[in-house]
Amino acid sequence: MLFVSFDFLVFIVPVLLISWGLSHVPVLRVLFLIAASYFFYMAGPETDPLQPPWYFVGLLALSTILDYVCSHQIWKQRVAFESTDSRQKAAATRTRNFWLGVSLVGNLGLLGYFKYTNFFLGVFSDVAHALGMSVVVPHLELLLPIGISFYTFQTLSYTIDVWRGRLTPEPNFRKFALFVVFFPQLVAGPIVRAHEFLPQLHRPPRLSAETMTRGLYRIGIGVVKKAVLGDWIAAQFTDAIFNAPENYTSLEILLSLYAFTLQLYADFSGYTDIAIGVALLLGFTLPENFERPYQARNLGEFWRRWHMTLSTWLRDYVFFPLGGSKGSPGRVYFNLWLTMFLVGMWHGASWNFVLYSNIHALAMVFNRWNRLRKRAVATAKTRAMWVTGLLILFAVVYGLSSAVLQLGQPESLGLAGFAVAMFLIVARLPETGTAWNTALHVLLTFHFTVLSRVFFRADDLDTSRKMIAGLLRFDAHGIRDGLISPWVWTALIAGLAYHILSPKELVDRWSYAIFRRVPGVVIGLGLALLALVVHLLLASGPRANIYFQF
Repeated sequence: MLFVSFDFLVFIVPVLLISWGLSHVPVLRVLFLIAASYFFYMAGPETDPLQPPWYFVGLLALSTILDYVCSHQIWKQRVAFESTDSRQKAAATRTRNFWLGVSLVGNLGLLGYFKYTNFFLGVFSDVAHALGMSVVVPHLELLLPIGISFYTFQTLSYTIDVWRGRLTPEPNFRKFALFVVFFPQLVAGPIVRAHEFLPQLHRPPRLSAETMTRGLYRIGIGVVKKAVLGDWIAAQFTDAIFNAPENYTSLEILLSLYAFTLQLYADFSGYTDIAIGVALLLGFTLPENFERPYQARNLGEFWRRWHMTLSTWLRDYVFFPLGGSKGSPGRVYFNLWLTMFLVGMWHGASWNFVLYSNIHALAMVFNRWNRLRKRAVATAKTRAMWVTGLLILFAVVYGLSSAVLQLGQPESLGLAGFAVAMFLIVARLPETGTAWNTALHVLLTFHFTVLSRVFFRADDLDTSRKMIAGLLRFDAHGIRDGLISPWVWTALIAGLAYHILSPKELVDRWSYAIFRRVPGVVIGLGLALLALVVHLLLASGPRANIYFQF
């Protein structure tokens, strides 16, 4: 079911009334919310990606039962594991590791099968053909279960935390099941940790005017982001260019990347706003997932602000276990590269995402090196190292441009030269300083994310090639009349300016202070008007969230 739809309005009103009507009967309230969450997962209009078949709820139930059982089996070994008897401790360690392995294989096995099977089959086929072998590789008609990347990480983190001894397993299966399937964040996050959600189920729910106001405020903000800055801009402009980039000018393609950069953020952060708002109306608090990422001064800061629950999840369960920032510089850089590569590949299984993942992973490695390196007076040795490094960068980018992106020699040379120039500019910029220096850092970081979105949005590598080739044509034809309406221009400029320039604390606090002073009747009429505007803008029907396919 989609948040920005009439179906959801019909669904959420009775859910709120019944849930609060059962607030003094916690067992029934939890059971009702579990049932509502399963219904939410199964119901809704046909979209792209498709709504999951009803029987896909079995995967949710399987993940729930799997990690509930595994965590309790691990916990049963705690006494023996802490024993001074070495044989008892060794036996307990083996048992604990076995049940952790069951959880890892079960969760990641399901995720890998549905999400990455066809990609790995395709990789095998590509490698075989490159070696001159003739092979026929099947393509499985797999429908990716919506939300599997989110609830898999959520349940897996629970079992890992129990194994680490940082969490006592939840004895009540009903409460654990609600933690897994709680519908506001079930299909697109934020990824919620057990220590953030389960304690709320052990406290009596409280309804207050302040909580209701904050919830409605977040829902209103989220609907505007999702419907206007996300879906409407996509329908009016972005989709057409990505569907046939060869039909558009260089400037039009570049503008579509700006538009998609805004659309992606508005779609995902708008969904998160609605999820947080709906959870507040039900009496629950969910973690924040975004912190004005387009105001980041470098890529490391960007990923600390973008999809924060995923970034911190991989930091805690991949980067730190690998050794984190401890060890030799080479090992630290490898840990960072692998973590960021997995961040990128979490988003999708294709050659596009292999490129996207490596671009961001290597940029993060550069970001760390640039931050920690000694900025001493250059010597002959350091100059030689810089020249060698820049030549290697030039050669790698040129090679990839020619071999992978299949660009012509002038375009490949231009792209390689551009990469070297950007490397030098960012490396030579002072990390801190004047407001102009900060603005330049923000501008460069933002444009890095904009240009890398080619691989994120394009349906396949061939479309990415066409987009990049179109950008590098520099045809000077500009933007054709009528391609973008004045209203779309207004939404693009206002949306980007708001998220890049406005200080979050000041603007959000100011706008909420105004909202909470508005009479309830006016808020109700305003939300009704907003629903009408959304209905008129999205006359073709609701659009699935971009992150549903991840």
